[in-house]
Amino acid sequence: MTKPHQDTEPFFITEEVAAEMIDGGYEFEPPHIPCTIRLHDVLKGMSDAELESQPGEIADQERESRQSKPFSVG
Repeated sequence: MTKPHQDTEPFFITEEVAAEMIDGGYEFEPPHIPCTIRLHDVLKGMSDAELESQPGEIADQERESRQSKPFSVG
């Protein structure tokens, strides 16, 4: 009995083949991407300018955190 994904090679679907599959009723869903780092940590590494363009509650929290830290010369 063959297990799922056993002895299989990755394959790629061209835009033309994807269009044919969609016409045939197939629905594509984006793949699940595993997270290896927390969003909070990613935002901490951004410059203030980069952070300004980020939406969301976690980005808001990082902006507030930066504003509440005292300015230091170093």
